[in-house]
Parts: sequence; C-alpha cells; structure tokens
Amino acid sequence: MNILLTSLQVPGAASGVRVHYERLSALLRAQGHQVTVITLNDLPAWGQRLVGALRHGLALLPGRLGQRLGLELTDVIKIYFAIDRRQAYDVVNAQDVSSGWAARLALRDRVPVVVTGHYNDHPGEEIIKQVGLKPNGWAARFELTWFNFLLRRTKFFLGISEYALRLTLPLLPPDARTAIAHNGVDMDAFARPAPGGTPLPGPDLRALFPGRPIVLNIGQWEARKNQQYLVQAAAELRRLHPGCVTVLVGKGEDEAMLRALIAQHGLENDVVLLGYHPHVAPLLHAADVYVHTATRENCPYVVIEALAAGCPVLALAAGGSPELLAGTPEASVPKPTPPAALAAQVAALLADPAALRGLQQRQYAYARPRFDVAEMVRNTLAFYRQATGQAPLRPAAPAAAPQLA
Repeated sequence: MNILLTSLQVPGAASGVRVHYERLSALLRAQGHQVTVITLNDLPAWGQRLVGALRHGLALLPGRLGQRLGLELTDVIKIYFAIDRRQAYDVVNAQDVSSGWAARLALRDRVPVVVTGHYNDHPGEEIIKQVGLKPNGWAARFELTWFNFLLRRTKFFLGISEYALRLTLPLLPPDARTAIAHNGVDMDAFARPAPGGTPLPGPDLRALFPGRPIVLNIGQWEARKNQQYLVQAAAELRRLHPGCVTVLVGKGEDEAMLRALIAQHGLENDVVLLGYHPHVAPLLHAADVYVHTATRENCPYVVIEALAAGCPVLALAAGGSPELLAGTPEASVPKPTPPAALAAQVAALLADPAALRGLQQRQYAYARPRFDVAEMVRNTLAFYRQATGQAPLRPAAPAAAPQLA
C-alpha cells in the first residue's frame, strides 16, 4: 500500500504521538509498504513565511480568539499545501483530526482518511486546559466548535483505546467506521537481557540505590501526570516500608512544585527526581514496581513498556489504563484512593515477593498477545484495508454516552 501519514507533531517533538507515527512508519516500511510522512515542517520556506504572516495578522484580533483561530487554521493550511497531490496514495492515516481534515481537502476525498485519536479526552477541551483558556470565553468556545466540526466530518476513526473511542463515538457522524488498535511495544526488545549480556544504555538504578526497593514513575512532570500524588504516598511509604526509594523520571513545568513538596515532607533521601532519560527499558528492569499516577490518559506507552519489561504495575484507574491491566484488575487503583492507601498497597507488595512476582507474571501473560507492536500494526493495517475497500467493512459501533473512569 502507498500510505500517507500526517501529523501536527514535528520530528523531534517531545510527544508520544511523534513516537507513535515514527515507529508505525518504520514498521510499515519493513513490511514492504510505501510510507510518506508529512508534518508542519514540510511546507517550503516561502509557504512558512506566508502562513506565519497570516497567523500574526489573526493574532492582532482582541482577546485570545485571534491567536487560537490563527493557530488552528494555519496548521491545517500548512499540511494542506505540504501534501503532494501527484502521489497515488491508497490511504491517509492522520494522527490528529486537523491534519486529517487538511488531507481530505488536499486530496479532494479521493483517498480514505483514517484519523487516529491520540487525545486524552476531547481535543478541544485538552487545548483549553493546556493553554489556560477561560472555559466560557470566545477562544474556548471556538476550540470546542472547531474540533466538533472536524470530528463530525471524520469518516474513519481508529482509537488507541476503548476509553477514547467511547468518548469520541457521539461526536462522529452516524455512518462513521471505527476500530481500535491499542498502542504496542516490541515485547522482545524490552525483555530483560540475559545474564552476562550487553547492558542497555541508561542509568543503573541498582548501582545508584544499592539494596533499596525501587518504586518508579516515568513521564512529563505536569499536572495531568499527577506525580505529586506519588510524592505524598512516598511520605507514608517511608514509614510502612523503610528504605524504599521513589524515583521520578522526566522533566516539565511541575519540577519546582515537586521539589518543594519533597522538601516539605523531608523526603530528600526517599524521593529522587532523576531527570529525563530516553532509554526507559533498563530503568524498568531495575525497578521493583512501576506506579502510574496520570489522571487523564488515552493508552499510555510507558505502562505497556513496563509490562513488556517485566516490571509489575499499579496505575490509577484513569482513561485507558485499566484496559492495559484488565488481567489484574486489583492493580487498577481507584482515582479517589488516598495517598496513604496507595502506599499501603505498594508496601504490601514489596513485603511479599511471591505476590509481586505473581502480579508481574499475570500482567505479562495478558499483555504479550494484545500489546505487542506486531498486533498494533496488524490491527492498523486491517482497518486501512477496510477503509480502502480491500476488506469487508465491519458494522459501525453504536454510539455510547461518554464514560469517564
């Protein structure tokens, strides 16, 4: 197949969407497919200047409406003009609804456009929270209206979790076709290296914290990832399981707040901010338990990476995380759980190696056939074939009311 992937996330962006499409494009090429990737960076310099002038002009409108209007419209324009209309594409896989709309306009609906929903809730609401728009202001209303307009014109939607699909179904047209392809990782690549094998790149947590049980969290330090909840749990964990160290890997706007919270509880020796590290497999191999605290999450890669690496996982029951841990529902921590109760659950596992090992084995057995990268590619290609008419279309799923975990 000749496949066009489009995305607003440019190469090198600190984004799971960028990781997804780069991984997907490499895997599709390895299977013999022709893949072209178009991002905002692919518009020639002359076009970038013209679009920049348009964005600047719209930003002069009063309030934040002009700024948001300029950003959303010029993103679509950049993708629209960057697409080579001479190519005989079989299918477009847009990594966001905006670039999907641009592709439909550019190719005049001659090619089916599959939109993959990477957002955590509603794409417009996500932007409102990210940039701090007033919920009832004109800019926020525009964002909601804009994305509802785009979703209502989406004919093929590929969710990466059942959670995201449930939220999106009421916003799609009644005849839209949908499917799910969960995120996937290379299970073999994340396996623990054999004794005496070449060590993987990355910090050696066992050398840094010899003899200490290690609780690990990896992710951007921001409000949605909720690491402050884990710091509060660590204050109680210090009493319940002395010697335990909680390691936070990442970077972000919440760093100062986290450092202040660590100091407030006197946890300087018990909670460590390790910073950002691109190679997470050796960190997961060294940890005793991985705790995912995000309050909004579609299909978190890092949870699947932990399962693949053989690291037992606990996660707040938010978004698509419970789907990844469905084989061990006791590992999904209800969102209202107090930090002290989470600490008690972690301490009980650390005190019982057999229970911890059993949890890991059951989680891996559930994840291996479902979240390996080969399964992700297989499900994605199957939906491409349905969209292009190469395979029978499945009946559209009935619309369902949003259900938040």
